[in-house]
Amino acid sequence: MTDPHDPAPADADDVERHPCPRCTAEPGSPCRSRAGAVAGTYHTGRFTKVPRLAKLLRVQTPADRGPGQPWRPGTPPPAPVDPDTPGADIRIGYARCSTLGQELDSQLDALTKHGIPREKVFSEKISTRIRAPSSRPRSPQPARSRPTPRTAASSSPCTR
Repeated sequence: MTDPHDPAPADADDVERHPCPRCTAEPGSPCRSRAGAVAGTYHTGRFTKVPRLAKLLRVQTPADRGPGQPWRPGTPPPAPVDPDTPGADIRIGYARCSTLGQELDSQLDALTKHGIPREKVFSEKISTRIRAPSSRPRSPQPARSRPTPRTAASSSPCTR
């Protein structure tokens, strides 16, 4: 649960998504006191609209909101984005064949049907069964240390 003495900025953002029924602060603004300053705590009717904060007795206004300072309207939160609205997402594709008998054409066609142009598709045809010489330089072999001569251990019979 959230500690009322240590408010998280995410808590304040979630509370400020709702208008305050008591002080009529608009979404995006902290609550205001009767004196016209930023209130030290959010009004109960406002923070109880956030399910994870609803059972708390009070939620402090974070220091970055300036409790006690003259109140000014804040920036309203952005409107939620409709999921059907096309966005400016970046779409790339990846096609790979791992055996010599496979072809990339069917994978490239499937990616094209999903709206990914061929110039945005990375493709490779690699066979895991055939070892091709690597273009990377080989790492040097570790130097072997000279074997140390073994010392002969003598054992004497154990008598009791």
